[in-house]
Amino acid sequence: MQGRVDQPRGDIMLRLADTLGVSETWLRFEVGPAVVHIPVVGRVAAGESFIPFDDSPLGTGYDEIDFTLDDADPIAIEVRGESMLPVYRPGDFLLCSRRRGTDIASCMNKDCVVKTDQGEGFVKKLVNGSNPGTFTLISYNAAPIENVRLIWAAPIIWVKRS
Repeated sequence: MQGRVDQPRGDIMLRLADTLGVSETWLRFEVGPAVVHIPVVGRVAAGESFIPFDDSPLGTGYDEIDFTLDDADPIAIEVRGESMLPVYRPGDFLLCSRRRGTDIASCMNKDCVVKTDQGEGFVKKLVNGSNPGTFTLISYNAAPIENVRLIWAAPIIWVKRS
């Protein structure tokens, strides 16, 4: 090393940052956003019956996870069930943005956390339904849920594995 400190390879740096709970940018350069505490506001169905999640703007949630994110108003949802395996596993935490949840059209053909007009919450791939104003919720290993009306949908922006 001859009097200088080399930085670890990128994959090592990512693992270090994750272990320490900081961003890779912060670890390398000591700059970047502070770690925020994101409320875990509920669970979402991926094959099991729905457990409601708190979608109120001021919901504090039943738990918190740490995350570095400049985006606005992030929340975490815990996965229950196996219909989205192998991509999302029971116990994974999915991060999405309440602010982005109001633009359902931007969620098309993406994996999303959704809330139906019946109050059910799911993690599914979102596609157009066969009836106007409806959507089909696609699972990776279960039958689709067809022609559902949604009141909220937000793309998944990050996954914290269980």
